[in-house]
Amino acid sequence: MAMKKTRDTHGKARVKPSRALSGLLTNTLIVIFAVIAAVVAAVALTVVRRHERDLSNLRHERDTLLSDMAETQARYAPGTGHGQSAFDAGMQEINPDYISWLSIEGTQVDHPVVRGDDNETYLSMSFSGQENRYGALFMDYRCIGDYVPHIIIYGHNSSSGDMFGNLSRFLDAEYLSNHPQIALKANDRTVRYEIFSVRSTDVNDPAFYIDFSAPGSFQAFLERCGAPPDAVQVITLSTCVTSPDNDDRLVIQGVLR
Repeated sequence: MAMKKTRDTHGKARVKPSRALSGLLTNTLIVIFAVIAAVVAAVALTVVRRHERDLSNLRHERDTLLSDMAETQARYAPGTGHGQSAFDAGMQEINPDYISWLSIEGTQVDHPVVRGDDNETYLSMSFSGQENRYGALFMDYRCIGDYVPHIIIYGHNSSSGDMFGNLSRFLDAEYLSNHPQIALKANDRTVRYEIFSVRSTDVNDPAFYIDFSAPGSFQAFLERCGAPPDAVQVITLSTCVTSPDNDDRLVIQGVLR
């Protein structure tokens, strides 16, 4: 029974609202929530596709530079005063903050690395300078100088697996044994770091220590991180992890002996 009839003071039938009205309101709310969910999903899909397009454009730019090396090499040949490889010079034409190329063979980690004036800009800006929630891989802005004993590189933990989205796979011992090195290329020189630690931690971990001005501080840093004592340089890759605490991180550390 959808409606209930009663009598008013004149004896006429009067209809009272019943479950039908409640059902109508419920259905309306369901439709509204469905529309909102569809809009949110469409926006999320647009962002992901924009990110994928940006990565595709970046890799196209890289491949174009490599295939057109002759012209670029002539421009940055020895004696021209540039003192850098043609590839690096071309990448810095795209983005002056370009510093090196990071890769881990056999994984999706294969991206340019920038170093800005702070550790915030590239959280939401891509290598090509576009606003993007996936940002770019960026080196800690304090890692500067002729010799940097500890290099820290940050990247987002993207659901698509790009940037540092797959670093958690290194927690598996077998996966780590199949991908044991981190490669950093700059000025036609590739430096390979042997991975010695993969761990879930937080921002208070010694992996984020970067001031080695005090005598013996670097050796103390190596001991705290569990690095080989003969290391001359350490690289740390850091990404956020999904947790109630925004300070949680996943770090991978490699060593140059």
